Amino acid sequence: MTRQASLGLPPCRRILKADAYASALCMRICAQTADFALHFCATSPRFPAPLTQPWAQLGLVIPKKLAKRAVTRNTLKRLSREHFRLRADGLADGLWVVRLRSKVSQKPLSSNQKRLWAEELCTLFDAGQQFVLERQAARS
Repeated sequence: MTRQASLGLPPCRRILKADAYASALCMRICAQTADFALHFCATSPRFPAPLTQPWAQLGLVIPKKLAKRAVTRNTLKRLSREHFRLRADGLADGLWVVRLRSKVSQKPLSSNQKRLWAEELCTLFDAGQQFVLERQAARS
């Protein structure tokens, strides 16, 4: 039996340190939709070691207070990771944190709702990358 390559998000692309989350969440929101907010912290040599990776990393903040059911939280995390994985090479280097910002406990978990969240995440990452590109152009 041969092992298949994992299609998930590799550990090097995930934010694992609390101080990395804190650094990203203290930055202003670079994009938001009805249910999500996206924070971005650019990679810089002046930041401590966990923040100096030369690639995009993802962090997720999906609180139990806003999504009561574990199935819903796991679905949101899975969708977020997949959209990030597909776009990771095109995203600016740094820390990207997707944060759930509205209560989704009352919404039924249907394929239509998953499709709507996927569209929101797609819009979120596109708007976030556009924000970063505009900031980089303004600094140049």
